[in-house]
Amino acid sequence: MGDRIRVLHVDDDPDLAEITASFLEREDPRIAVETASNADEGLERLDDAEAEFDCIVSDHDMPGPDGIEFLEAVRERDPDLPFILYTGKGSESVASEAISAGVTDYLQKGGGTEQYEILANRVVGAAEKRRIEREADRTRSHLQAITDHSMDAIITIDADNRIRFANPAVERLFGYGPGELEGESLVMLIPERKREAHREALERYCETGERSMDWSAVEFPGQHRDGHEIPLSISFGEFEESGDRRFVGIIRDVTERERHRAFVEQSGDIVTALDADGTFQYASPSVEGILGHDPADLVGEYAFSYVHPEDRERVVETFMRSITGDESNPTVEYRLERADGEYAWVESVGNNRLDDYGINGFVINTRDISDRKRREEKLSRLREWTRDLNCTRTVDETTQLAVDAADEIVGAGLSGVHLVSEAGDALEPAALAESVPSFFDEQPSYDRGEPPGTRAALAWEAYRGDEPLAVGDLSAFDPLDEETPAESIVLHPIGSHGLFVISSAEPDAFTETDVLIAEILTNHLEAALDRVARESSLERLHDATRSLIRADSREEIAERVVEAADEVLGFSVVTVRLYDEDAGGLVPVAVSKAVEEQLPPREVFTPGGGSLNWEAYETGKGRMYDDIETVNAIDTGTGLRSLMILPLGEHGTISIGETEPGVFDGTDEHLARILSTAAETALNAAARTSRLHDRSVELERQNDRLAEFASVVSHDLRNPLNVAQGRVDLARDECDSDHLDAVAGAHERMDTLIADLLTLARQGERVSETEPVRLAAVVESCWQTVETADATLSVEGDLWLRADESRLRQLVENLVRNAVEHGGDDVAITVGALGGEAEADGAGDGDGAGAEASDEVGFFVEDDGPGIPAADRGEVFDAGFSTTQEGTGFGLRIVEQVAAAHGWSVRITEGREGGARFEVTGVELASE
Repeated sequence: MGDRIRVLHVDDDPDLAEITASFLEREDPRIAVETASNADEGLERLDDAEAEFDCIVSDHDMPGPDGIEFLEAVRERDPDLPFILYTGKGSESVASEAISAGVTDYLQKGGGTEQYEILANRVVGAAEKRRIEREADRTRSHLQAITDHSMDAIITIDADNRIRFANPAVERLFGYGPGELEGESLVMLIPERKREAHREALERYCETGERSMDWSAVEFPGQHRDGHEIPLSISFGEFEESGDRRFVGIIRDVTERERHRAFVEQSGDIVTALDADGTFQYASPSVEGILGHDPADLVGEYAFSYVHPEDRERVVETFMRSITGDESNPTVEYRLERADGEYAWVESVGNNRLDDYGINGFVINTRDISDRKRREEKLSRLREWTRDLNCTRTVDETTQLAVDAADEIVGAGLSGVHLVSEAGDALEPAALAESVPSFFDEQPSYDRGEPPGTRAALAWEAYRGDEPLAVGDLSAFDPLDEETPAESIVLHPIGSHGLFVISSAEPDAFTETDVLIAEILTNHLEAALDRVARESSLERLHDATRSLIRADSREEIAERVVEAADEVLGFSVVTVRLYDEDAGGLVPVAVSKAVEEQLPPREVFTPGGGSLNWEAYETGKGRMYDDIETVNAIDTGTGLRSLMILPLGEHGTISIGETEPGVFDGTDEHLARILSTAAETALNAAARTSRLHDRSVELERQNDRLAEFASVVSHDLRNPLNVAQGRVDLARDECDSDHLDAVAGAHERMDTLIADLLTLARQGERVSETEPVRLAAVVESCWQTVETADATLSVEGDLWLRADESRLRQLVENLVRNAVEHGGDDVAITVGALGGEAEADGAGDGDGAGAEASDEVGFFVEDDGPGIPAADRGEVFDAGFSTTQEGTGFGLRIVEQVAAAHGWSVRITEGREGGARFEVTGVELASE
């Protein structure tokens, strides 16, 4: 189907409607999409007398009538118009209602671009089906018309030989009107001597299904109403009607055979007849006009010797399949030799009439398809070139590829792509065909404002126009006075980019196919240039957004955002506003140069000021206005028309404006949103950096206070304690009293408290340097320095880890001391490695009741004492928490701080013997 497929796409999302239209038209060039934003608008378009649509694609959830109501309204107007419900919120109930309402197809929107290929196929399929059905209706009407107006008599009989239908031509042939024949026996139209043979043949065929003759052309006499016989040629056919067998006969008076021969001889197609050996028996006169051969010279020649050697075997095989009955009426395309030795592409349809009386040959109808083949070849090469256009990366590469394609496909050797200059005053060559320099003294460039009659004026007129300009003979083209080496030319605007000049030095060099190819190629060129521009903008925008993270302040971020919007995205009127708590609103922090020139001084936008900026900031939703003169905007009357406002999270807004209405499209909004997202990210990072800086300052102050506290504890408290301890020793020399023992014990507890407080104050520092340490060696060393009474120690699953050895020693000592203090003098303490086979093997050294092996890497310290109640496990690491009067409550706090300083974690579980088990994980293993 080569006709255009006009599609009405109804969707309330204009961006989605636009991209859907683009993809549909790209998937199939025949598709042309028009859009409507709601069902009411769609119905208005359908009611337009000039609008003819082949298919409707509609969303379901829309303001006003939904997709089902729209479908029902369409069905009232046109019950057969294809209607595809294309919705993002589909359900079984919606699908059921759509089917009940007569929907043609139902498709749910999805992710990715594959859905548009599916939708395009559904649209084309629906449109083609409707056209086929219409064509079938027309065909039925045509058949009726043909039957009614046919010069041949057409009669239908049943298996009982009764006439069921007769067309008007029977009266001319037999003298009976159709109404007189219907219901009568066919034998009334057959001479008496032939009636019995006819009845026997019909009965035999109805019983056996075997034909005694070729039904395609039977020579048989008929009998006129007045009794005279008529020589007839009858073609039979068989069909079923309501389950009953019917036979149809097309009956022709063979006296008109010469009229048909004349038709063959005057036909534009070649009609030939071959015998079973492939020898020409007849060739119609048209063979001379198409191939240059005299028909008489071909008779007696072997037909297949004129077939191109590369096609001959295939054509002979097709001919033989028809001869043997394996294929009827075969069609084949091949190359046939002309009289001048060149080859023409032809298409032949064969009909085996070897057994027909009076023909005794294989009849072939042959049509010249050279133009079609050339067109197909050009379109095939065009597809290859346009695929390459989809992969180009630069403007130079894209334009040169298009020029090379025009030269290679349609022979446009003087072609060039001319793009609008940066100043907008010239169409400058971006790519030229290789032969252009030999025809032009200098590269052709077209300045705006040149007088009528010049090539430049003609180029600018074509660039500003909506349709391409095609001229076959420039020498006779009145609007052009200036001499030019080109004779044939097609000037095709490339959107806003420039002009595609497709030309040749030969007059009338381009066919209609060439002009079509030029249009398709230009459309692909425009799309490729749009894509290259978008990709270039995205790359430069990416570079610009990366620089935002490196900015040192909110103000610098704002300045860089304005710079990127201006220089990268091409937006002229740009303002970045950031929220200032002291000012109570959005303060302009950075503006583009055009803002200073175009707009009055910027003010602070506050909640009650009615600003569009504040509305976008407060709601967190971007806004785009085609013309602020139509809304209640603060900048109304300043010359600003188009406006786009994007929020920067909690930080502020970016406002982008232009002095022309309706400037921004979906791509502009997409790129601006990328910039606003990057700006918001950078502002978030700056805010975090500021908070981290404040936190760092606060931590430094806390560390200073801790250092001061440690100094006081170490010097101002320990010195008086040492004096008190000394005084107690001196007092023992002078008297003996139980009170002195109690005082000495209190002093010892104070000394322990001071030591733990000093350790606690100093353990908050993060470990900066680590070294390989063997766990077993540290444990053995700690066991020697801690008072363990009658406690026992076992080490399982040794490991090497990276740690600060002195601080690791503090952690282990405190865990061992905690076990002795809470588990009793004879407590059993086990230290081992966590993780994998080491832990499993170690656990197996006991009585077999050990914990399961863990995937976490670390070590454990457990005992067989009373353990720690589950209710207390969340508090044992708190400073000052202790379950004994002798404990300071700082030991386990020190354990947690040492672990945290290394980046480890420590948790409490139940030991294998029911005691307390401390597990330290997250350690970094080291080699020995």
